[in-house]
Amino acid sequence: FTLIELLVVIAIIGVLFVVAMPVFENAGRKDPTRAAYQLMTTLRLARQHAINKRQFTAVVFPVRAHNGGVVSYGAEDLDKCLRSYAVLAVTNRMDGLLRKEQTPDKMDFIYVSDWKYLPPGIYFDDEKLATSTILMPTNVLSKYSYPLRPGVATPGGPAPVPMAMLMFKPNGRAYQLTTGADPYLVDQDPHIHLTSAKYYEKAGTTLDGPKAIPGSNVTIMVRAKSGQVVFRDK
Repeated sequence: FTLIELLVVIAIIGVLFVVAMPVFENAGRKDPTRAAYQLMTTLRLARQHAINKRQFTAVVFPVRAHNGGVVSYGAEDLDKCLRSYAVLAVTNRMDGLLRKEQTPDKMDFIYVSDWKYLPPGIYFDDEKLATSTILMPTNVLSKYSYPLRPGVATPGGPAPVPMAMLMFKPNGRAYQLTTGADPYLVDQDPHIHLTSAKYYEKAGTTLDGPKAIPGSNVTIMVRAKSGQVVFRDK
């Protein structure tokens, strides 16, 4: 090899190193922003399904606790807790009912999409201050349950469990359940919080309280009146 050829090879290696460096820097980084945009796509598709099919369409999020207690999961379903979401459609008519009668206990659900999971190390943050306009996703006072597996729950199979729920109606608006003894759907702006700054260890049939770790947080807001899905970085 001539000196010029060696210098050219060294220059090419240097360029490749500079280009590849960001990839190596981000290799172990957990990115809640990317997870948020993936969830936003699912939320928009759920809204579009509600409008096109004229069906109430819910996006559900398995939670760690509700009503001050813990939610128990089977071994096959524990990984869904705070890490997954699915889209369910309501097959029976709700339009003839009063708003306070449009509750999940009167709904028959089918799966529109099976479970999608957040990337490893990303969780739904369930410790932010609970208000009637924030889905954490722990709308903790919800007494309603949803199926963990596609299809109707059968004896001996996984029983439905309480979950946080965001509902799109055929009018395109977004709804969540109010807090209280008898929650009903209300069109207030839901917020969904994702975090990589916490870690939840498995503890039997549920998840233990979170441990703080280096990371970041992002928020998705759904405008109730329009159903618009908005990314927020705080």
